[in-house]
Amino acid sequence: MVRVRSLRSMRAFAIACLVAVAASFLVASSPRTAGADTYPGLADIAAAKAAVADAQTGVAQLDAAIVSLENARAAAENEAAAAADRYSGAKDTADITQRESVAAAKSASDAAAKLDAARADLAGAAQQAYRDGGTMTSIEAIVGASGFQDVIARTEDNELAATQLDAVTQKVKAAQLYADTMSDFAKKAADSAAAAADAAATALAAADDAQRTAEQAVADATTTREAAMVRLASLQNTTVALENARQQGLANARAQRERAAYEAAILAAQEQAAADAAAGGGNSGGSTGGSTGGSTGGSTGGSTGGSTGGSTGGETPGSWSSTADQGQQAAAYAQTLVGSPYQLGGNGPGYDCSGLTSASWRSVGLTLPHSSRSQYGAVAHVPFSQLRPGDLIFWGTNRDASQIYHVAIYIGSGLVVEATVPGSTAKTRDFDASWNVGDIMPYAGRP
Repeated sequence: MVRVRSLRSMRAFAIACLVAVAASFLVASSPRTAGADTYPGLADIAAAKAAVADAQTGVAQLDAAIVSLENARAAAENEAAAAADRYSGAKDTADITQRESVAAAKSASDAAAKLDAARADLAGAAQQAYRDGGTMTSIEAIVGASGFQDVIARTEDNELAATQLDAVTQKVKAAQLYADTMSDFAKKAADSAAAAADAAATALAAADDAQRTAEQAVADATTTREAAMVRLASLQNTTVALENARQQGLANARAQRERAAYEAAILAAQEQAAADAAAGGGNSGGSTGGSTGGSTGGSTGGSTGGSTGGSTGGETPGSWSSTADQGQQAAAYAQTLVGSPYQLGGNGPGYDCSGLTSASWRSVGLTLPHSSRSQYGAVAHVPFSQLRPGDLIFWGTNRDASQIYHVAIYIGSGLVVEATVPGSTAKTRDFDASWNVGDIMPYAGRP
């Protein structure tokens, strides 16, 4: 017979599964990941420091060094946001697998209890069959019978007892198979939960390192920039204040070029949406009647073809399941979260960027994964000409879908609510003003 686990051992196993999952979360206290000191941006900051310190460095070189400092700081901050987003995704997976492990352990324990009950039924049936003569042969039944009808009755009773015993035996075998299956499943679920918890702990350590280095990069870039301003003022026989004004002018010109590139990407996305709609690729999830930014009406354009500006691969059509009213409600809920503290991986009362957007949509009954990159893959993509409250706006390095690092929820009138970085609170701002405009994905997302 197949080996039988006792109820006690199965329950002990279930408890062990839970303990293993809980213990695995202690890995979060492990040391920081290695390699943080080679973080993106730090090499540019070091080069800028060297340029400022070099007496032979000219104005053009110092101007270039200041640009590299700005880029380095942005790279460090964006990578910190991306590392935080990776942690949010890993934590989400760990939470899901932990719940699955708990459920699997309970199923294993329940299966063990059913197996013990079935075995008890089998023992009782066997004892009853023995007492009733269920082991007698047909000859013994005839010899012991007082008449023909008695022979028939006793034979039928024996056959019935044998049939009942066989049924109970089959029930035990089925219970045994189910208990073994649940036991194996529970073990695999516990292993998966432990691995996911380890991955989340590693991602948390990486996110902590990323944030630490980003803060250092900002401080180093600021100090180096100030030194560069002093050098520039000296080289050009002017004041630091005037040099700061000149650098601001140069920065404004770069911002205008970045803005133009962003608007070109948005226009290309809109033209592609129109072409796809004309070809019959409209979104089946929206209502008819085109909408403009901030309106609450539905749209016909839907998710469309390839995006521009460095996005890897084309956008794929999709359907949204939400209504304009739900979008309005999600946007309204997001506004109640303004002022909430930033919390890495937070789902409330503190939030990170994707935690805030998922909480907003969860308030109207729609579930989103806890990661900006995962959310981008889970929603329909709509052009900005059809933007409505509740839609999600994403940021990715060079508008690359594989490098998305931030998400915010649109509330109308060009505004979004977002959670940004540790030490800050959720806030409202113009989504296309100043901050990383060049990284805004050319499609918004609609759950």
